[in-house]
Amino acid sequence: MANLKGSTFEKQLKNALYRLEARGESRHGKESNKTHSNALAQKREMYLKDFVKYAEERNLSGKLNTLMTEENINSFLNDRLSDLSTKTALDYTSGLHSMLKGLEESKVSINSTAKETVNAIRESYQEAYNTVRHDYTTDRAINDTQSFISNLSEIREESSVIAELQLETGLRVSEALEVAQNFNNYYNPEANELNGIVGKGGQEYGSKEISEALAQKIQSLETVPSYSTYDRDLNKLEETNSHDLRVTYALNTYEEKIEQGYSHKEALKETSEELNHHREAITEYYLNRAWFKTYLLVTYLTFLTVLSYFLSKKSFIVKYWYSYTF
Repeated sequence: MANLKGSTFEKQLKNALYRLEARGESRHGKESNKTHSNALAQKREMYLKDFVKYAEERNLSGKLNTLMTEENINSFLNDRLSDLSTKTALDYTSGLHSMLKGLEESKVSINSTAKETVNAIRESYQEAYNTVRHDYTTDRAINDTQSFISNLSEIREESSVIAELQLETGLRVSEALEVAQNFNNYYNPEANELNGIVGKGGQEYGSKEISEALAQKIQSLETVPSYSTYDRDLNKLEETNSHDLRVTYALNTYEEKIEQGYSHKEALKETSEELNHHREAITEYYLNRAWFKTYLLVTYLTFLTVLSYFLSKKSFIVKYWYSYTF
């Protein structure tokens, strides 16, 4: 193993790219982390330039590969990833980790602890991203809220207004009905905000912004539906319930925070506060509940498929068990 060649960072950067170069080389039958495409070459030049900038800003000197210590890598990534979304940070750390492995394959000395640090950070973003794309994708959330509200208004206009209030604010159904019944007690028309809403356990919500159009709809209500009436109306739309609206608000709020560059933990905290939850774990339950329901359904259907297959084969044991059991 050797250090990068060159008396300046610019020369060392060029030497690193040269050592990584493998465009046109066959990878058949072997794993390679060297540079095999133009797109990858551009990304790796970016990673190296980012680290050079970091080193120059801190007046570091020496070889780039020896400067990639655990401490410097931690500090570098902390700065570089701070404004990135979870997906972008995952892509960045994955690419950087692959480049370090490629440099090792090119006989460049790389600090093993630094490489492990990059991988640990990459894995943390991978876990967060998997959470966003898997655990937090829920079939209980309403995908097309506009169509949902439109369809509900055909059943009962008053119920569609309550549903809109839940979707805009994330309130529980009892809280939404209370606000609609005593709207002027909560509404600040100058700021288009709802204030003083008390939730479970006497815990007060923060200010809730609502659209002026929704405020006018609520003020125009002649009657507010009862809980049972509202629940029946929702059930007519593919067995939706009021909790699904709160789940939709939670999912939309969480994904909005992620898109704004919040980390998973920060987005979860903000969403929990919006939902007026005492603990973030409750919010995680909200976002996970329908995924689990889907998992059970898939498992049940798989069981029926397997059972049907064995029965079609007229297996003596299965036939005997089936007739005995049923």
